[in-house]
Amino acid sequence: MVIDVHCHIGFSAKRADPNIQRFSFEQNGAAGHAGFDSYFSPRLIARPAWFFVRRWLGVDPRLKPGDALDAAIESIYEKHWSQMPSVDRLVLLAFDEYHDDDGCVIGPAGRFQKRGSDIYSSNSFVAAYCRTNPNRYLFGASLHPYRVYEGRSAPDLLVELAASSPRPSLIKWLPIHQNIRADDPRTIAFLRRAAELKITILVHYGGEMSLSRQHMEFEHPGPMLGVLRKLRTESAMPTVIVAHLATPSFPWQSADGFNMLAEALTGEFREAPLYADISALAAFGRTSWLPHLAERADLQRKVVWGTDFPIPVMFMPYWRHLDRTTRRRIAAIPSWVEQDFQLKKAFNLQPEVFTRAAEILRVS
Repeated sequence: MVIDVHCHIGFSAKRADPNIQRFSFEQNGAAGHAGFDSYFSPRLIARPAWFFVRRWLGVDPRLKPGDALDAAIESIYEKHWSQMPSVDRLVLLAFDEYHDDDGCVIGPAGRFQKRGSDIYSSNSFVAAYCRTNPNRYLFGASLHPYRVYEGRSAPDLLVELAASSPRPSLIKWLPIHQNIRADDPRTIAFLRRAAELKITILVHYGGEMSLSRQHMEFEHPGPMLGVLRKLRTESAMPTVIVAHLATPSFPWQSADGFNMLAEALTGEFREAPLYADISALAAFGRTSWLPHLAERADLQRKVVWGTDFPIPVMFMPYWRHLDRTTRRRIAAIPSWVEQDFQLKKAFNLQPEVFTRAAEILRVS
């Protein structure tokens, strides 16, 4: 079974639906923007990344956040997700809001606001969306480890998530945007509970271009590896997937994070439940890493396939690696998810790279 472990879903201004099954801590949608199940912040919409993604997706630039824009976005999702014959499942990712060090939530960030949330997609909404087609979608939850609701801490809220149907396949974190310190006691407590519940953590380290980089001190995977090392000695380590192999956004940036992670995956954590996904390795800025991975058989045994949709696939950087016929064939595929699969497959990665996620996420 081929599973994309890293597929985003979000809308510009989607109202909270009272008719779907809702988690107790999301009865009215976003804590920082009540009444909404998904939103894009003014700061995000002003970012160059949103301008280019909107053009690549073919979204009418005249549409403002609201129902018309969200209808257009949903039709684009269906186009890409219904034409992927090589892909069996997509893990659709919820995305929790920014929380400060005191656990206080900050909602959508204004255009020049220093701290806040760029995107939000509630667990209730994403779970309901996945129920519409369980043969295509898997539920990827998101729960900030600093979150507290009516006296219940995030590990307690995770228990509620774990008891839901569909059960979350993983929990998504983006520390440099959401403000998540690996060695914070609340983060460690959450990881322990995830291990008990056998829920995977998908955590982003390395470069980031789509969302605001609010806490660059959390870019490096080193502190998380230290926490996992300790938890492993206590038999309390959850399964963890590090997004994008902790690669930098551009070739001129430091690759120390990738190097440390690669060494851990092929050495100390070789037999531990630590993995990395290869999402966004075919995206602008990261394309040099795919040929590098193709030469690392030792590293391929510890990676899983993902796309980072709706980030588009780049073809021109591979003119030295793939013949023109192959590039044109892949470029003609209407689905970016299928494009990503076919491009990475053309680099002759081990077949297990594309099927390993089913075992990790316990999908039958």
